[in-house]
Amino acid sequence: MACTGSDSPCAVAGDDFYYDIQFTEEDEITPIDLTGSVALMDLRDSAVSASVVQAMSGGITDAFNGWMRFYLTDAQTAALLDRAEATRTLTFSIKIT
Repeated sequence: MACTGSDSPCAVAGDDFYYDIQFTEEDEITPIDLTGSVALMDLRDSAVSASVVQAMSGGITDAFNGWMRFYLTDAQTAALLDRAEATRTLTFSIKIT
């Protein structure tokens, strides 16, 4: 099974998952400098859900150019999908402080 696209990331249960994000200005070219910031990402069942399904590891990798990388291990992606489910849709949330 394969996943494509970056606006709607897709993870395969049982595989390591990496998600790179760059924060840019509205022109989608000029990076936003995140120097001194901390970024956290989590997965939820919906955008309005207060419950976190899975916190992702990672954070800012190139602050000056606005780059972040978040990841899940193979065990973490496997745990996201119940054996009775073929697919599951989750929403991600990023908090920058």
